[in-house]
Amino acid sequence: MRHSAGDSPAPGRGLPGAHEPLPTVQERGRNAVERLLNAAEHTLESVGLEGATVPAIAARAGMSVGNVYKRFPDKDSLFRAVYERFFSDALASNEFALDPAKWAAIPTADVLSTLVTGMIEGYRSRRSLIRALLLYAQTHADPEFRSHAEQLRLQTLELFERLLRDRRTDIGHPHPERAIRFVVMLIAHSLENAVMSEGGGISSGDFLSHVPETAAELSRIVNGYLRVRGTERPRALSQSRR
Repeated sequence: MRHSAGDSPAPGRGLPGAHEPLPTVQERGRNAVERLLNAAEHTLESVGLEGATVPAIAARAGMSVGNVYKRFPDKDSLFRAVYERFFSDALASNEFALDPAKWAAIPTADVLSTLVTGMIEGYRSRRSLIRALLLYAQTHADPEFRSHAEQLRLQTLELFERLLRDRRTDIGHPHPERAIRFVVMLIAHSLENAVMSEGGGISSGDFLSHVPETAAELSRIVNGYLRVRGTERPRALSQSRR
């Protein structure tokens, strides 16, 4: 209801933001959950799975431990929510980035090189967090959750596969569908192994710290195995034809 000219001014009238409605209980609750998820994610990233205790997460979120348990019944439910959010956000981002229409004018070899580089950079930039989340899922006592967690991760790889399946005519492998699945899983497992390895995964070097070199080698492997058009190397003359 509007006040008339003779009404007394309401307390706070004229102050910045005073006209804005206070957040509802539901909004405050959602904001608190977001703060907790962000705090849990940052804690997992900085101190790993073992160090991410509820008190540490509560302190980072600026909340009491009791307030954490008002939103999540236990640490496992909090970590599940972090896992779900992280990989669901990654899937949404990749659904946009891997839309085949965005890549239509780009040669298949360049598509592969770009995507391989992007995957390596993604794993490198969030290495500590991804390690903690993978460790959480892989060691979880509930087989149903382990299966769900695996499927959530695989959904992004299926987008990669879809993009390559649309380019079957550029792939010279005699079984392109099977070959595409193989190389996508090969890249994913290679990167997950590198993330889980403290040293990085390639001899004594660091698989994820040298993105251009790693991307070049993985792209060469993938293009060669798939026999992508335009990347074939000329065969050397045999001794018998010299």
